[in-house]
Amino acid sequence: MQRSWTGRNVDLSLLTKRIGDFFKEKDFEAIKGQTPTSYQILAEDSPYFRLQGYVSVAIEGRPENFTIKLDLCTKKKKHLRLSPFLLNMFGFGYFHLQELRSDEAWMKLEKEFWRHVENVVLHLTNTAETPNLSKEFQR
Repeated sequence: MQRSWTGRNVDLSLLTKRIGDFFKEKDFEAIKGQTPTSYQILAEDSPYFRLQGYVSVAIEGRPENFTIKLDLCTKKKKHLRLSPFLLNMFGFGYFHLQELRSDEAWMKLEKEFWRHVENVVLHLTNTAETPNLSKEFQR
């Protein structure tokens, strides 16, 4: 899922830090990084959100117009390599239940994440320095 904001002038580095803090508060193991075109956060292994995979957040754009993408990147499922007969015999229901619980945790995380992001963007509006304004104040 992704959301976009326009006309906010948000310091994207600070926004990335605040989003990283969200994952730390939820006891995720999170890694932040930066590419030439975006900021990225990868998070996994929260005891509160048992997800089958890891969370990827990408923040792209400029301080005035940016997009945040939130994805759940699933790990390859080992049980798919087993034959259908063995799956039925040894409890495919268990794997299915784990998948349902992961989906439920993901929906809860998404809701809390977007609520947090909306609040952070509101508080960080007009925090990015604009080069033109800083030059005018130096005159």
